[in-house]
Amino acid sequence: MFAGEIRQLWRYPVKGLRGEPLRSAVVDADGIAGDRLLGVFEPGTDKSVWGGSHPKLMGWEAAHPAQCSNADSAAGDPVLYESGGAAWALDDPGLPARLAETIDADKGVELRRTQGSAGRMLVVFAASLRRLSEQLGREIAAARFRPNVVVDADLAPFAEYELERGSSIRLGDNDFTLQKPCERCVLPSWTPDGSNVRDMELHKHIIKELDNHFGIYVTTPARVVVKVGDPIAG
Repeated sequence: MFAGEIRQLWRYPVKGLRGEPLRSAVVDADGIAGDRLLGVFEPGTDKSVWGGSHPKLMGWEAAHPAQCSNADSAAGDPVLYESGGAAWALDDPGLPARLAETIDADKGVELRRTQGSAGRMLVVFAASLRRLSEQLGREIAAARFRPNVVVDADLAPFAEYELERGSSIRLGDNDFTLQKPCERCVLPSWTPDGSNVRDMELHKHIIKELDNHFGIYVTTPARVVVKVGDPIAG
C-alpha cells in the first residue's frame, strides 16, 4: 500500500516536441485529451521523424492555446514554437520547411494526425527519479522521460516496478489500471531541450541497472479529470 500526491501533469500535442504543463487534464480510454495527436514524418512516408533520430526536434514546443473558460483545454489545433520563441500556426504553409531546416531533416517533414497515446498515460515516481540522480551524481530531469504525470509517493525508489500488472492505482477520485513498466528507447539520453547533447552514461545505466525501464503506464476506461495536487494511492 502507498499514498502520495500528483506533482506535475504534462501533455505533448506533437510527438517528439516538448510539451506543455497542465493544472488539470481530462483522461479517458484514449489517454490524456490532446496528447500526442500529431506526429512528424518524412513527406509521403510512414517513417517517423522523432527525438532519437533528430534530437533538435526537442528544441520545439507544442501547446494548445488557452481557452477563456479552461486554460487546460485541448480544443483547437496546437501552436508550435521554435527554440527562439517564434510561434507557428499548424496550418501555416511555411511551418514544414522551417521545422525541417531547424532540426536538420534534409528530406523535409510533414505533420499528420496519429493514433494518439495508445490509450495510456505515463506515470513517473519522484522517489525513483531522485535515486537515479543520486546514482549518477547529477540531477536527471523528469523531462527526459516525457511523463504525463509525476507523482511523489511513500514508495521506496523503483518499488513501482514490483506492482502487479492489472492492479489498481487511484489518482484523485479515479481508479486507473497499471498496464506495464515503460521500456525505454534512446530518447532519455538526449538533452530534452534540443541542444543535441547525449548522455551515454544515463542510457547505459538505465539498460544495465533498471532493466531498460523507467516509469509505468496506466489506463482508464472512463472519462475522468485529474489535477495537480490530487492524492494518489495504491
